[in-house]
Amino acid sequence: MDYKDFCAELKAGILGNEEWGLDESNYIFYPDGFTSEESQEMEFIYNTNLKYKQKESNTLMGDYMVLNIPDDKSFCRFSMEYLFEEYNSGGWDQIWHIIGENIKMTKNADMQEAVEKIADYNFAKEHLLIRPLNYTDNRYQLKNVIYKQYGDIVLVLYALMYDNEKMGLGTFKIPKSIVEAWGKSMDEVWETALMSTQVMAPPRIYLNVSECINPPYTRGAFMALNSPIDHINKLQVPTVTTIKQVNGAVAMFYPGVQEKLAELFGDSYYVAFTSIHDVKLHHKDAISPRFILRNLKDMNRVFPKEEILSRKVYFYDKDKKTLEMMQL
Repeated sequence: MDYKDFCAELKAGILGNEEWGLDESNYIFYPDGFTSEESQEMEFIYNTNLKYKQKESNTLMGDYMVLNIPDDKSFCRFSMEYLFEEYNSGGWDQIWHIIGENIKMTKNADMQEAVEKIADYNFAKEHLLIRPLNYTDNRYQLKNVIYKQYGDIVLVLYALMYDNEKMGLGTFKIPKSIVEAWGKSMDEVWETALMSTQVMAPPRIYLNVSECINPPYTRGAFMALNSPIDHINKLQVPTVTTIKQVNGAVAMFYPGVQEKLAELFGDSYYVAFTSIHDVKLHHKDAISPRFILRNLKDMNRVFPKEEILSRKVYFYDKDKKTLEMMQL
């Protein structure tokens, strides 16, 4: 079967499945090269390119199918190239299994079933993410889970159960035993989780406080292709976060972000992790790190303990390409 016939039979099979209950209004096909000025479609294009091509661009790279879930505000997205490859290796049974499992997860019909499915890495890898926590405040919760430590900060491996307006963000820490059962290298698991997190919440930089308030999707996309942000003024104190501004401090640990920020500053810089949600940057010649630490302490007194990420100032060395916690 050629690709064109596969796409036609795929659509017919999806709309003919009574269990899924989908009709023409729930099925959308986005062709390679698709672009749009509409904000939601623009967000879809950026996120899809990031997930499948590791690039932020306003032109879609590849063909994609979207299934909008009835009576819900969520959707399933599939690369047609990936589905065609799966069809050629496993036939239609493989395709219906992949689509059915994703619809079940999106509907959040059975949370216990979803948790059990995390034991299957082929399923779990689509739902991994990284969240930042303060090590000191959470060290007793970290004994049996997977994390990486950077000074007094830890990045923890989670599984995403749901992320919608109705129920908010639902995650759970993945036990070491499950990761061991996957039989995958930790580097592979971690890289997959970090990319999944970046797709769900791309990095953003806002050059002043007012830019953080209800920003359009493309504002602050400093890692995107042809970004208009080509430098940061020495006296500016930009905020680094993610498009969702929830657990946004993780953006500092996305691949290439620290280096890109040094390029924009043209020099090394200090980092204040002002909460789990955001980060403040300071050019190395603009302010004393002790003054930054004093301000950070004042902010931490105001924030709830669970939102405090660090009680230290960090320094990114442009030449060494290292981010290290300072002892002040």
